[in-house]
Amino acid sequence: MAATVITGRALTLTIDGDDWSSQTAEVTLTPTQSSTQYITLSDSAAIVNPATWELTVRAMQDWPDASSLFEALWTAATAGTAVAFTLAVAGGGSFGGNLFPVFPSAGGAADSALESDITFPVNGAVTYTP
Repeated sequence: MAATVITGRALTLTIDGDDWSSQTAEVTLTPTQSSTQYITLSDSAAIVNPATWELTVRAMQDWPDASSLFEALWTAATAGTAVAFTLAVAGGGSFGGNLFPVFPSAGGAADSALESDITFPVNGAVTYTP
């Protein structure tokens, strides 16, 4: 079977009704899940806690653009407006959900393209559609 290669460009953020997908260089959706072990005198039981998620994005800063993802993120973070995301995966499936917008960073080294690493906490569950 041939390998399918997918890049981090498969992310779409929907902010205030507009879709953004052109500025990402790297995207990672990471779950954190834990369990709690209850031990009594006569028995023990493990309970799996609900997963929490983070979406980490490395994006190119586009502050001066007329239609700027970073300005849209800034506005969404100021308003506290939820941002929908869709992350496509190899084979045609996708992960989706809502995240809490955070303020993006600005600036960087004078001799390189300006990138920012942004970690968004996901609001609620993540869904997978095959």
